[in-house]
Amino acid sequence: MNATLFDVVIAGGGPVGWACALAARVSLGKRARIAVVERDPLPVVGAGDPISARVYTVASGNLAWLNEHGVQIDEPRSAAVTDIQVFGRDGGDSLDIAANDAGQSELARVIEHEALTLAIALAAQKAGVALIAGECIALHEADGARTIELADRTLLQSRMVLAADGANSRLREAVGLEVSRRAYPQHGVVANLRCTKPHRDAARQWFLPDGSILALLPLPSMDGAPAVSMVWSASAARAEFLCALSDTALLAEVNAATGDAAGVSALVGATRSFPLNLLRVVNPVADRFLAVGDAAHAMHPLAGQGVNVGLADARCLYEVWQHAPDVHGDSGHALLLSRYRRQRYGPTLAMQLATDGLFRLYNQTDHPLLMAAGDAGMRLLGRLPAFRRTLSTNALQ
Repeated sequence: MNATLFDVVIAGGGPVGWACALAARVSLGKRARIAVVERDPLPVVGAGDPISARVYTVASGNLAWLNEHGVQIDEPRSAAVTDIQVFGRDGGDSLDIAANDAGQSELARVIEHEALTLAIALAAQKAGVALIAGECIALHEADGARTIELADRTLLQSRMVLAADGANSRLREAVGLEVSRRAYPQHGVVANLRCTKPHRDAARQWFLPDGSILALLPLPSMDGAPAVSMVWSASAARAEFLCALSDTALLAEVNAATGDAAGVSALVGATRSFPLNLLRVVNPVADRFLAVGDAAHAMHPLAGQGVNVGLADARCLYEVWQHAPDVHGDSGHALLLSRYRRQRYGPTLAMQLATDGLFRLYNQTDHPLLMAAGDAGMRLLGRLPAFRRTLSTNALQ
């Protein structure tokens, strides 16, 4: 058995896992032993490499917190979002959220998965977080700690274990946390596209008559041309159809659906598709154990909040662990975990209910009156300055 007793071990080296590790290191102090266990090596991001199709829209509040703790985002691999525009099924502009409404310069930034992961990981490692190559496959009880078993049979001991290993978390299943999961009748189709028209730092989303939802997110220029990230949530059959199209046919579909708003002109890389799910862990807390990020909550991507909710988990842990001295420095003390659960339960549930409710409202293809009412309601609210200020302020968190 490894003789080192860690204070916190995080299973999963994605952006949320590394953010939790950074939170632990900063809050618990330099003497705390923090480790991230990850099977894959850190991503390598070259200056001339194309931006991958997997991107996140990270809210300005989360970016400010990361920057405060030494995370430096690679600017050429990100793009600012100053406006969010939502279009109803009739093609009309239903809602426009602007950073100016909250007196800010940006609402968020669209950042490549690899660049975000690497930036947080480098900051965490610089602060003293260890990276252990491997995969956590099981947990065992220990006196005042947990014993973590890796795939190569290595054993680690830690006062606190975090599962940040995704929606199909092995550690969450090993602990036996109760999970509520519902598959959406949609898949997400993502791709990067070059355009003939500037995006003007606007993230745009169309609720289409067939029930699908198409978003075009700003990206840095590619080969001197404006570029966007496409996220098209559509039925499984429609998603398969889109992925099978030729480049020219796919571009024509996007331009037709958006009224040629972006003038998409070229596909950069390949399209890929993935199923969409709503996942809730009834209680993410167990004895010296916590599920975070997608291991604790997954939601429809229509609001682009998945990674933001995960980063909010890390920020909450940062605050909670500052009270570790009250419990003799015990990072996994039940008092701290119960405090975390109280603070995160409401906001996480509210975001899941909001995204699920929007999906249901705009997916009533058999009830056109409900769809029309949804469009009209959002258009009316979008004309109210106070409502826009509230939305823009929430978008910054």
